[in-house]
Amino acid sequence: MNPNDKGGSPAGLPEQGEAFPPAGAGGAADPEAGADQYTAAGPVEGASAAPGGAAGAGSACDGRALRRRRLLLMTSVSCNLFGNIGFTGLNIAAPTIQREMGLSAPQTGWLMLSAMLAMAAFSAPMARLSEIAGRRRVTMAGLYVAAAGSVLNALVTTFPAFIAARVITGAGLITFFTTSTAMVAAAYPREERGRILGLVIGAVYLSLSLGPIVGGLLVEAFGWSSLFWFGAVGLALPIVLIHMVEGEDPREDSRMDLLGSLTWALAVVLGFTAFASLGAPGSGPALAAGIALFALFVWLTLRNPSPMVDLSLFRVSRRFTLSSVAAFISYVSSFSITMLLSLYFQYSKGLPPAVTGLVMVSQPLFQAALTPVAGRLSDRFDAGLIASLGLLVILTGILIFAVFLDAAAPLPLMILAMCLCGGGFALFGAPNSNAIMSAVPPRRIGQASGVIAVTRLTGQITSMALTTLVFARVIGPGEITPDLYPAFLTAARLLFWMFVPLCLLGVFASRARGRDTGVEGAGGS
Repeated sequence: MNPNDKGGSPAGLPEQGEAFPPAGAGGAADPEAGADQYTAAGPVEGASAAPGGAAGAGSACDGRALRRRRLLLMTSVSCNLFGNIGFTGLNIAAPTIQREMGLSAPQTGWLMLSAMLAMAAFSAPMARLSEIAGRRRVTMAGLYVAAAGSVLNALVTTFPAFIAARVITGAGLITFFTTSTAMVAAAYPREERGRILGLVIGAVYLSLSLGPIVGGLLVEAFGWSSLFWFGAVGLALPIVLIHMVEGEDPREDSRMDLLGSLTWALAVVLGFTAFASLGAPGSGPALAAGIALFALFVWLTLRNPSPMVDLSLFRVSRRFTLSSVAAFISYVSSFSITMLLSLYFQYSKGLPPAVTGLVMVSQPLFQAALTPVAGRLSDRFDAGLIASLGLLVILTGILIFAVFLDAAAPLPLMILAMCLCGGGFALFGAPNSNAIMSAVPPRRIGQASGVIAVTRLTGQITSMALTTLVFARVIGPGEITPDLYPAFLTAARLLFWMFVPLCLLGVFASRARGRDTGVEGAGGS
């Protein structure tokens, strides 16, 4: 699916019902505490004024606090809107970029995989850094980095330079995806937070729907570089807004887990790069080194009193563990669908980019329509049961693709399968996050949210790495030309057949967690 998740939410962003901050590491400040801290520690100029001026000073302070909240909300909404439109639009632009640069099938997979690797490598470290250095500062830095990466992507003409620019863009995107939503959540009091987060999530789904349309129109009218110019110009709005925000968020007085952050980043980059290129010289030892680094990261994290991600939660609750496993499997089996279908509609069906974008918008629209309903159902009924039903619906859509995907497949059938995948993930995403959050004590919700973010991103990268590997093995190392379109169809069908048992395994994991009987391990630390 798309990086922002056509299976939930944009890469690095929380599902509906997921706690904030989205990747808060162990020891991260609670968002409610953050709101209270700002209220107490915000710019209260005039607090020591004479009693006669107390009311006026208090009114001025309230006005500044209200203005700050509104600016933070507009920043978060515009971050998610423009960041996601540019990111998801790349799925539509990929065939055009492939043809103009003369890319092979594996290289085409790296158009998305490169940014995803950067996002996974930087997600948890940047969330942790935001708690220490301040969310506003880190968000601002992420916006500048993402905008610079987009400009570079629009200017480059070679594949290596394009990939380097995608890495820069991905690092910036995940930084403000991770911090901007947590920043606005912490700024609002509890009684307003649900409405405010609803606006942010609405911007996410709007961007998921607009991304394919905007991307298709821009690519067809002005070429693929226009998509990145659009992204860079769009990010100018949140950059201006974040500069207008007064004051800084409360910071945590603790150290950054530099060794854990470095180990995690190296494990992700080395391990998944090797996996995506298995069979190439040196890929086997590189994969072994990546696995060893990941084991070292786990060992270091479990012994750190203030870890980047709190992995001890997996020992607290069986329900938490199995829900996380189900989430990981769901992303592996569904994330790359958007890219596969974009290539399919343009290669095998011969649809232009603009029409492809209009066809593919059906999936996020269906997901956006059903997600609020799924969230409410998970509050009334067993969240695990609803999530399992969602995975079965996703499985049905994937099975349709596996059986019927070919050049002569009826377009309405393909749209139906996309709607099933979108609707299934709506039924899975919010209820599964609800099940995860319900399985840990309230004081550990921030850490649980960090685990969800890592689970999501590693699942997404595994999906893209598997797709790149299959492309290399089935289509071969050469450029994707019309005579290789049948080989592309073979590779796509093979991937869908691989996703079928994976999704079924996710259903079993989802059902095995049992019913929600309250927080397990409540006495855990």
